[in-house]
Amino acid sequence: MKRIYYLFIMVAALMLGYGQAKAQNTNGEQPMNAKEARKAERAIRKKIVAAENQQAFQAALQALKDQSFVVEVDQLIFPRGMTKFVPSTTNFVSMNDGSAVIQIATSYFSPGPNGVGGITVEGRPSNITISTDKKGIVYYNFMNQGIAVSATVNIQMFPNSNRATVTIYPNFSNNVLTMTGTIVPYDESTIYQGMAI
Repeated sequence: MKRIYYLFIMVAALMLGYGQAKAQNTNGEQPMNAKEARKAERAIRKKIVAAENQQAFQAALQALKDQSFVVEVDQLIFPRGMTKFVPSTTNFVSMNDGSAVIQIATSYFSPGPNGVGGITVEGRPSNITISTDKKGIVYYNFMNQGIAVSATVNIQMFPNSNRATVTIYPNFSNNVLTMTGTIVPYDESTIYQGMAI
């Protein structure tokens, strides 16, 4: 709700500034031509998108710090570079209430062990670290240990965006998996979790 309120205030302020600039042009100065109007509109849109991206980044960063987040994955990158686009509702990495879940669902034709076309593993996160480099990239790392999972999870979130790359390093195999997606607070996610093994 706060996010929508701040976005509304920003749009109103930008439109007010645009309206004042247009009014100044009609008060004795040459009116803005269509090309200038489109340029001004693009600049306003660019500022709105930048503000939305920054707001999404701050919300995602706070979710990481609160240990209550979901990386809604939309692309899987396999070891030999093959990629696959996947639905973010059933492919994710999440952490909430002291539990971390990794779910991959790539099959549309078979329910798989989790009932949604893939595998779901749940464990306890430990050794959680968070840092930011000079370029503004956020690094979030943790170990996920459970009955069916033992892996190191590395998340990189890029500055001014909630886009992230997740790399999962299984502790007992070389089957490294890389994913990309967006980080959202856990209570704002739209994921569907299958049966964990």
